[in-house]
Amino acid sequence: MRLKRHPVAAGWRRLAVVVAAAMTMTVAAGAWAQNGLAPPDLRDLVIGEPFSTQPADFQEFACGTGGGPSSIRIGGFADFAICPPEASGLREVQFRYDDELAYRALAARNALVAEALLGTRLGSFHILVSALFDDAGILRGIRAVTDDRVSDRARRSSYGMAEFVRAIYGSAGWTCIDIPPEEGEQPLGNLLVKQDCRKLTDDGRVITTRSRLLQRAGQTVIDPANGQLRAGLFISTAAMEIYQADADGNPIYGGSGAPVVAQAETPPVPTDPREAFLAGATIDCPGCDLAGANLKRRNLAGADLANADLSRANLHRAILAGANLAGANLTGANLNVADLKRARLAGADLTGALLYQTDAAGADFTGATLDRIVADNARFTNATMVGAHWTGSYALTANLAGTNLTDAILVGTAFHGADLQRATLAGADLTDVSFYDARLRAANLSGATALRADFLRADLSDAAFIDADLTEARLLRARTTGIDLTGATLTEAIMPDGRLGE
Repeated sequence: MRLKRHPVAAGWRRLAVVVAAAMTMTVAAGAWAQNGLAPPDLRDLVIGEPFSTQPADFQEFACGTGGGPSSIRIGGFADFAICPPEASGLREVQFRYDDELAYRALAARNALVAEALLGTRLGSFHILVSALFDDAGILRGIRAVTDDRVSDRARRSSYGMAEFVRAIYGSAGWTCIDIPPEEGEQPLGNLLVKQDCRKLTDDGRVITTRSRLLQRAGQTVIDPANGQLRAGLFISTAAMEIYQADADGNPIYGGSGAPVVAQAETPPVPTDPREAFLAGATIDCPGCDLAGANLKRRNLAGADLANADLSRANLHRAILAGANLAGANLTGANLNVADLKRARLAGADLTGALLYQTDAAGADFTGATLDRIVADNARFTNATMVGAHWTGSYALTANLAGTNLTDAILVGTAFHGADLQRATLAGADLTDVSFYDARLRAANLSGATALRADFLRADLSDAAFIDADLTEARLLRARTTGIDLTGATLTEAIMPDGRLGE
């Protein structure tokens, strides 16, 4: 006799899969954490300690709204007093996890590690996370709520975060209450979850979880008026809070003294230009030795850093729009997700630098060295790269539309899927360059040397190859409507139809 699967049991089996996936993500990130290669997360916060001792390497601080969207942007935990107190008297500071290592993993094409590190998560669940401070600046609580700004598919499993929390903080000792559904509330599929749980830990913490999975009145998968599918009409959320507990197991919210404020005295500005720059007293430091400096997220818009030594400097997400970096040494620097719009980098050396998803639109790289850089998904629209030396690099799916690469040396660089529409590559050395699946519509490659260049599946419509050398190049399956090959050398080139050129 074949047994029928109980629908609710099937729903909990799906929850077990979700929790297992979250545990797998935690293990992957945890393995990096053991080697000091993972950013801090909510479990690195220390309840009962002041804001000054909490991990500093978070980002995007703002006043919280009870687990909802952030409100007032602030500079860090030290600005907690700006945030209004909630009913408990605590002040909620929302933040996001640092993403530097995630982008390093993306630049290294390590998708598994990047997935484990990217975003603010608890396990595999995207969360809004907050630190709750009393008026004396002591951390009294931690709050995490699932983030609804994910796909419907991911949101459907959000309620499982509560079960995940109960797993990582020990499955024993929880007291859970199943709350009856209100009028009009219905299961989503075959499962309805309304559960609140509480645990008092051996080290004096009280942890609560809340999970909800249901459809409210009027939320139906099928629109009764027209029979059309209506996606996303459901509730799937989870929340966690952790506090210090008193002897009776109640949360400790702390005292209600005067809020801590920043010191009125302004520290003296260092006289040494380098020290003044590192202290944030100035944004200008031309010719300074800043090798290895941590300038992550610094606002250096319009800064004068000409001829500075920024080798191995950390400029992750730094704002350098309009900055003068002419002649600077940026070898091995981390410029992932940096803002370089309209920056001047003429003659700069960026050998081995990371420019993953960097925005350098309109920047001047005249005569710059960009050998062996990683610039995947970067934006160089309308940039000037005349005479630039850009060899052995990766610029997959980068945007170079309208960029001037006249006489540039691009030997061995990969532009897979890149956008080079209307770009100027006249006289450029494109030997062994890969333009696989790239868009070069209306690009000017007149006089370019493209020995063994690969244009497989590239869009070369209306491109000009006048007097270009395409010896042994591959144009197989390329789109060539309106292409101008006047005077071009096509010896042994593989033509779009597979024939060899002469």
